Amino acid sequence: MILDTAAADALALPRLPSPFLFPFETRHLLFYTTSFDRDRALQRLLDMTPDLSGSDNSERVTPRLDRRKRTVARDDLLKQAEVVMQDLGSSRALLEIQYENEVGSGLGPTLEFYALVSRELQRFDLDMWRGETVSVLKGGEEPVRYVHSPCGLFPLPLGRNAKVGQVSKVRSRFKLLGKFVAKALMDSRMLDLPLSLAMYKWMLGHEGSLSLADMESIDPGLAQSLRQLHQVVQEKRRIERDRSLSPACVRRRVEALQLDGCQVELLGLDFTLPGGGQIELRRGGAQMGVTVHNLDQYLVLAVHWAALEGVRRQMEAFREGFEAVFPLAQLTLFYADELEQLFCGSGPSLWDVKSLMECCRPDHGYTHDSRAIKFLFEILSSYRPEEQRAFLQFVTGSPRLPVGELAEASLFAVCTICHILY
Repeated sequence: MILDTAAADALALPRLPSPFLFPFETRHLLFYTTSFDRDRALQRLLDMTPDLSGSDNSERVTPRLDRRKRTVARDDLLKQAEVVMQDLGSSRALLEIQYENEVGSGLGPTLEFYALVSRELQRFDLDMWRGETVSVLKGGEEPVRYVHSPCGLFPLPLGRNAKVGQVSKVRSRFKLLGKFVAKALMDSRMLDLPLSLAMYKWMLGHEGSLSLADMESIDPGLAQSLRQLHQVVQEKRRIERDRSLSPACVRRRVEALQLDGCQVELLGLDFTLPGGGQIELRRGGAQMGVTVHNLDQYLVLAVHWAALEGVRRQMEAFREGFEAVFPLAQLTLFYADELEQLFCGSGPSLWDVKSLMECCRPDHGYTHDSRAIKFLFEILSSYRPEEQRAFLQFVTGSPRLPVGELAEASLFAVCTICHILY
């Protein structure tokens, strides 16, 4: 591929109407060579073909990426991230992070910044996410509470009567999130932020397709309850379609329907969103009981508020922040279930000695036959996922691997001689 201005400009292809025609790796490359500026496109191509970097071709255009360094303190990192994104989120410059009173800047500290801010955005006190609360001890400090969801994070719904101040705070946090995610993607920085499939569908503009089936990726516990209620609705419809039954018989059989041995009227449900902090599904819903006759309406409204209406203001703010960096429409090259890999890199996988030998390059005194290297690979191959994350965080700054896993991590092992002074 010729790396000149004309070639880079020619890569500005229209969006693919049928992404399935090309594998993810091809679309991933196409995304980075068409979505941003020419210099980023050239840098991406050079990264994929390192031999070209040393070429003596005088006609080759060298990418000139502007770099902006910011110094942050580890205390109150989320507030500082907000300032950094406000100043440089929309900039085409490559963001580099350095920490106060610490030596070093560049890729490692920057990757750590994105990983740490990803963690801060999952704090329970931000009122952003639905899920379980998990307390994490940090040294001798008070435990910090985070939100965890086994299926990925999805916005906590807001009711139509939510206070203006509360809505404003939540919207500002989701706007920051959108800008943060987009900037990380533009700079090829990995996030450590597990989002749900339903939220990825929102990003692609597919929220209109969300249904009861998508509740599994929003709230598995609620999804199970709604599915059980849906089975009652289906049985009710089957009875009503039975033309052999008289109207009186239909009514008796419908009113006799039960869930786990209990009639719907005795379940104590009203038209508020389960787990939603008294969010009314309709006006006066808190005073309206759910019966077998209005159960179908209750299910439709519960899904509508959990997946759509209750999170609309948050997702609009997210889109606003994201599009301050680059258009969300660029993501239509991908499917919703591919965005996790795009934002967060490769998922956890077992390491084996053979893969480690192929992807890690011993240098400065070490070879693949060195005893220490063999010991290292044996230890790494025994790591559990959490140990892998801790190791990657230590050596790269990020607990995740880029797309392509170990092959893209550029891990080196070098021999260091320690001199002991007496």
